[in-house]
Amino acid sequence: MARNFGNVAASRPGLPDRPSGYYVLAEDASFGAGDCVCCADARSPLSEGEHPRAHISVMLAGAFHARSRQGARVVGPGALLLGNASAPYEYRHVDAGGDRSIVFDYGEALLEDMGRSLGMRLTGARAFEGVCIPASPASAEAVVLAQEALRGGEPDALREAALTVAEVALAADRGGAVAGAELSSRQARRITRTLRYVEAHGAEDCSLDALAALAGLSSFHFLRLFRAMTGQTPRQFVIATRLRMAAMALRTRREPITEVAMDAGFGDLSHFTASFTRVFGVSPRDYRKRHGVAARAGFLARRP
Repeated sequence: MARNFGNVAASRPGLPDRPSGYYVLAEDASFGAGDCVCCADARSPLSEGEHPRAHISVMLAGAFHARSRQGARVVGPGALLLGNASAPYEYRHVDAGGDRSIVFDYGEALLEDMGRSLGMRLTGARAFEGVCIPASPASAEAVVLAQEALRGGEPDALREAALTVAEVALAADRGGAVAGAELSSRQARRITRTLRYVEAHGAEDCSLDALAALAGLSSFHFLRLFRAMTGQTPRQFVIATRLRMAAMALRTRREPITEVAMDAGFGDLSHFTASFTRVFGVSPRDYRKRHGVAARAGFLARRP
């Protein structure tokens, strides 16, 4: 879909500013993720081909006409464009403005695992029955999660978003005929085990795969159960835990902010600063000035 005609979709606020093209964000045997920045318009030639693996394009901006064996649709922001492995597709732009999407693709083993968890039989060539899931309130959270993963670019966030998007897409594609997440006492204990682990070891490896292994579940099934039981994804819980740890350290300790970030499990200072500022409304430095040891000592010294 990448072309070189000026547009507004490619420079969508809040997303990485990239020229027209396809940018690989993550890729392994189980799944892949890419940022598709398209500058095509109605004068551009038809884009066609075959995807090697089953894929879902999460539309973030722009619009175009898509056709595959499953049918034809005009897709726009918030839609989930579906594609089966080795199935031909055609994309055609009917106006100016281009489009922007984050594209996830899925390996056979991961598809089979998702199928077992959802109570359906999945293969790459027959993963989806329709061509597109239109934008809806039911898919809004998954789209936001995907956009946040694209904005941050972290591998674990991309994987979590890919699995969440797949669950939503499959539920809608199969008419909602997806087995609900099991909420037995046994499963609740598994999720509780991971909550306690993150509480005690939040600065250590708390990736989706690590927590799923601790729970004794596949990553996809663990993600479904965790979200059903806690109302948030594992990564959201981990980040919230790490931010609380950092905030307490800023209030009670005097070491450099870089050290506070690393001790809380943030491997990148810029990511820590951005996450902290977004949640607490001030930078870590300003937070320490307002609430840290020195600030409290000054307040006590001023008391009559």
